[in-house]
Amino acid sequence: MRPSRLPYRAAVVAASTMTVAALAVVLVPNPQAPGTFPALETVPVVVDGSSSPSPYKPTLDPRPSTNTTRAGERATLKPSPRPTERVAKPSKPSAKKHPIAKPPADIRISYYRNCTGFAQKCIDAGALTMYAGNILAGHNYMGYQWLSRVPVGRTVRVISGPLAGTYRVYGHMRLNRQGGSIPSFGGAALVLQTCEGSGTGFSLLKRVR
Repeated sequence: MRPSRLPYRAAVVAASTMTVAALAVVLVPNPQAPGTFPALETVPVVVDGSSSPSPYKPTLDPRPSTNTTRAGERATLKPSPRPTERVAKPSKPSAKKHPIAKPPADIRISYYRNCTGFAQKCIDAGALTMYAGNILAGHNYMGYQWLSRVPVGRTVRVISGPLAGTYRVYGHMRLNRQGGSIPSFGGAALVLQTCEGSGTGFSLLKRVR
């Protein structure tokens, strides 16, 4: 009769358990000790019944911006329309008729306001106003009736500002409207503008100095 092997097997199982425990002590480092790797957490894997686990797919909430909608679609940006410079007109035309005054014999313009982009506001305030780069305008009922009828050949001197220089009148132009798009002045270096009745008059000048 052979002796029973149960005590031997029990001893082997106990020894194996102690060995695994000892390895666990060696492999899991002290998280407080310098130079050790962090402890890893066990993440449960959900199995859908197949032989392999389902891959993790993160769900990101789209964030709206100036180029995308909240749903993540790219937004269509519409460019802002550029403002178009127009002929300045009186905000409240005077009911009283003013004759075109005789221009000064020696025309020297020493002061004007550069109001490109908001010319109407400056003109209505009574100032001789520069706009559109080379136009000087004023209301006819505020002392500037003569601007549109400076005689051909007359010299006009602008003393200061971006239009400083000496000019000579070579022609005139009249529109049967007040306001609207600016016409072509045929290359005039300086244009003097005021209202004439229900229309708008211009003196056209070329630079001589």
